Amino acid sequence: MNNTWQRDVPVFNVPMWTRPFKVLCGLAGLGLILVAYREVVGLGPASGMNDAYAWGIWKTFNTMVLTGLGSGAFAIGIAAWLFRRNQLHVVMRTALLTSFLAYVFGLAMLGVDVGRPWNFYWILAPWHWNLHSPLLEVAVCMSIYATIPLFLENIPPALEYVYGQWPNLRPMVKQVEKYFVKAFPWIVSLAYVLPAMHQSSLGALMLLGGNRVSPLWQTPFLPLLYVWAAAFLGFAFVSATLLFCGVMWKRPLDIDILGEMSRINSWLIGTWLVFRIADLSIRGQIVAAFRPNVDAVLFWAEMALLAAAFWFQRNPAVRRSPRKMFYGALLATVGGMLYRFDPTTTAFQPKANALYFPSVIEILISVGFMSLGILIFIFLAKVLAILPAPNKLWHEMEAERSKSPRPKPHAVRPRVGEYVAGD
Repeated sequence: MNNTWQRDVPVFNVPMWTRPFKVLCGLAGLGLILVAYREVVGLGPASGMNDAYAWGIWKTFNTMVLTGLGSGAFAIGIAAWLFRRNQLHVVMRTALLTSFLAYVFGLAMLGVDVGRPWNFYWILAPWHWNLHSPLLEVAVCMSIYATIPLFLENIPPALEYVYGQWPNLRPMVKQVEKYFVKAFPWIVSLAYVLPAMHQSSLGALMLLGGNRVSPLWQTPFLPLLYVWAAAFLGFAFVSATLLFCGVMWKRPLDIDILGEMSRINSWLIGTWLVFRIADLSIRGQIVAAFRPNVDAVLFWAEMALLAAAFWFQRNPAVRRSPRKMFYGALLATVGGMLYRFDPTTTAFQPKANALYFPSVIEILISVGFMSLGILIFIFLAKVLAILPAPNKLWHEMEAERSKSPRPKPHAVRPRVGEYVAGD
């Protein structure tokens, strides 16, 4: 199948300072103010942590869930490069940016979770590291993955912007591009190895919980299931992002490529569901799913959401409808987020009758950081060539640029609901 999205184009025909943008700015600002408050008063007044739960949603949600949402570059990159699904290369910039932001803010939230931030300098003393801790591998791999492969792979759109806006810097851009070409095989290798390592380690971390984790989630295959879930969660989140941006900003959508992403993701979800049921059955733990307790409800909620996502994404008729594809991607995203979150929080019992519920401040800080990530994505998508588009839209942008150094908001827009598969 030929690529019909030939170029990535900024969202040049939509104003930046919109009402949703202002709301997100307010939430992000509130979150940062509360981070400062947390640093002054400590974790106790700012979180719901207690003697039984030594970690809060900053670690369980922002690490387990955000790194799952940020696995789009990892999953789509493997499909595009290793399995030769070359048509997926056109969505890689969206996947790379969403992954970079998810990892950066996941790491930032871990910084908020550090009980004694003034001891942070110990990270510079490797001889004091706990080499037997799964969290060490998670921290090292996540940090390297976010700051080297993901960061470098997001540089080309910025270079293109500099090349187009400042002609006198074009020789420098070309020189930098040569270094990128030489380093790219190493960057790609790190981009596959590092996430596979820390995603599996996140699953291995909960193996240490033993019977404190519900048997519906506790399995020797937890590291594999975590990597597997990250793959379909990453695919789903990138698909949902593309579809949402297309509708909100009236961008053309390539139904063929979005349909291919849904088809691949349906296989990932379907085989994952079969494997999980088979694992529970072989271990004799399937009966736990029919007990009248919260764990069973959470288990069936995950399974129902993912089974519905599988049906949506497997159906060829649904894959021709942007609205239904969005529903399928959204179901897969929510189901995958629940699976990544439950074993560390809702299905984790450190001791009898222990309960964890996050404080309002804790929730607002998490919402603030997510809002900040969305803000940065909106800004960069409107300035840099991140989202894919057909040649027609690229030519419209170039025509607008030829009239003015900075494209104006009144450029010709595609009609609402105009979903194109090519020029």
